[in-house]
Amino acid sequence: MSKAKTVLLVRTCLPSPTPNATQVSYQWAEAVKQQFEANGWRVHDLAVKDALQKKVEVLLQQSETDVFLFYGHGLPDQMVDQDGIVLIDEANLQLLKNQIVYVVACWTAKDLGVVAASTVRCYLGYDKEINVGFGLYAEYVEKCVNKGILAMLGTPNCTIEQARQHIINEYNHWIDHLTFSAGVFNPLNRYFAAVLRQNRDALAQVFGDEKTTI
Repeated sequence: MSKAKTVLLVRTCLPSPTPNATQVSYQWAEAVKQQFEANGWRVHDLAVKDALQKKVEVLLQQSETDVFLFYGHGLPDQMVDQDGIVLIDEANLQLLKNQIVYVVACWTAKDLGVVAASTVRCYLGYDKEINVGFGLYAEYVEKCVNKGILAMLGTPNCTIEQARQHIINEYNHWIDHLTFSAGVFNPLNRYFAAVLRQNRDALAQVFGDEKTTI
């Protein structure tokens, strides 16, 4: 029997009396986790109090993983853990050697993604700030940010570059929907279409092997 493929999912969720970005993206990650499990993958889910640098490093050192997913806050040169310190940066990037890295966070592709190209199999993320939205609008963003990894998971031989294009197409679909179909008489819809456009334009190029598949 072949070894089950393994994904490491890291998702932060910061406490707050009102909903914040990590609380929203935490739920988006749950949907992706369920899809991986439904497809027979083993999922290491390091969430909230387990989404810490030391715990992630130990697991990466002790386990062979194929895909690394991160949902949370980011800076140009790092992913940020639950305690607000570095989770992944250039210093421990070698722990992601030969992995598919898919990041739903602001900024990380600006510097970290560039550096990662020579270590990981591929890296896909955002190089500017992204907006998670609120209420119904958050559902539109979820469809977009998760589209790429779900396309790779559900479509045979879907490459990471094709996954990137799926994300862009999904953004374009909802931008058009909010601008024309739903937005003709709704200024808020048109405003959020502009937010989606900003997110779309923040999606960076693929760093590493663009032909990588799951």
